[in-house]
Amino acid sequence: MDELKKAYEQLGLPENASREEVEQAFDLVLRKSRSRKGVDEADDYERSLQSYKLITEHEDQRKIEQMSQERYAKWGKFAGTAEKIDDFFRIYRTRVIIGIIAIIVLIFGINAFVDYRAEQKRIAALPPLDLSVLIIGNFAVDEMNNGEEALKQAILAQFPEWNRVDLQIVYVPEQGEMVYRQKAMAVIATEKPDLYIIDRSTFDWISGGGGFKNLQEESNSVLSSVLPDHAALRAQAEEDPEPQVYAVDLTASELADQLPLAKKEMIAALGWNEERYDNTLLFIKRYLENMN
Repeated sequence: MDELKKAYEQLGLPENASREEVEQAFDLVLRKSRSRKGVDEADDYERSLQSYKLITEHEDQRKIEQMSQERYAKWGKFAGTAEKIDDFFRIYRTRVIIGIIAIIVLIFGINAFVDYRAEQKRIAALPPLDLSVLIIGNFAVDEMNNGEEALKQAILAQFPEWNRVDLQIVYVPEQGEMVYRQKAMAVIATEKPDLYIIDRSTFDWISGGGGFKNLQEESNSVLSSVLPDHAALRAQAEEDPEPQVYAVDLTASELADQLPLAKKEMIAALGWNEERYDNTLLFIKRYLENMN
């Protein structure tokens, strides 16, 4: 405070001088400095300038403190604590926000890991997979009556020697809008099922581009005794010298009628996963054996 007192004395003012009086005094010093070029006058001007800065900064700080007191007055005896908390968040706001985000990410990460481990344990406890099926086209299950789970159980009832079937349904309307086809192509590119179940429009769309495995050899051998010619669906990929069998139409099978699956056609094609190749052929053959 001695420095502040000296600052007022330097400007020739009392300590209770108003801001306006301080401005006027320094303005007078400034005008005098312009008309005096001596070293002593320059030193005096520099001292007056520093005094002016000290006084105005002190006044500004006093006003800030006064506003702060008025702001936190509603907290009563906790005003000091509230001010400290506010200062803390003002200074460390970015760090606090980053810390909160990090905690949230950590919590979600832990939950995701726990869920993943639980899912892995659930899958490990399941019986071995007998057949994986990817259904693409204008198909639908009754979600009000267990949906896909009911369809799985219906297939298992037709194959009592099996214990587990996995399936995935990708809806593509008969008109084949591009957005649905793009989604289907993304699934086809990433999934490798044992068996495809498709409708006619999906077969026509995918088979020509080599999307399904060639079934010509199987149609001439293991399926020949039960495969009527009208059910053998042919297409010609670039590498084929002539149209080849790529799928089998199972729509007329009694087993197809038993499935809780809304459909117009039901066509089977070999998937690209050969791990359960025999079961895939068994599925097709048993449906063919029950053709109307």
